[in-house]
Amino acid sequence: MTVLIETQHLRLVPASREFISAVAHDRRGDLPLPVAVPAEWPEADLRDFLPTLARMLAADPEGACWSVWLMIDKATQTVVGDVGFKGAPDEAGRVEIGYSVLPAWRRRGYAFEAARALVDWALSDPRVARVEAECLEANAPSARVLEKLGMRCLGRSGGLIQWEVTR
Repeated sequence: MTVLIETQHLRLVPASREFISAVAHDRRGDLPLPVAVPAEWPEADLRDFLPTLARMLAADPEGACWSVWLMIDKATQTVVGDVGFKGAPDEAGRVEIGYSVLPAWRRRGYAFEAARALVDWALSDPRVARVEAECLEANAPSARVLEKLGMRCLGRSGGLIQWEVTR
């Protein structure tokens, strides 16, 4: 069964190994989802991670829900960014969330909308006690998203701000 989260403007879908492989190897071929994928997606950090992610998902397809989710604009059926977790809950019930919206789609509330949906989804899982995040100190828009999510600032270290929200 495919997990799907619908928000007001977005459809959030865990990125499958097939989708990741198709995007990483041949954007002109048929994608396993009927969506437009801008040339800018994914941004550099995720693009470099795609081969590793494809291998991880091949070994554990169920892990897709605790990895990268596609942000798909419902009106245009276009991938506008990604949101997701850096792995399944650990022994203490912690997961870390991250998100990225393509520059052309920023300032529309998509980061908050997607992160809100995934934080709520994660906290509905009894294994999750806390959702963590970090952002660059210089990234004021991301810090505003995390504040708006109700996350508590834990402190600053190495140019990063650490955040959390608990059940």
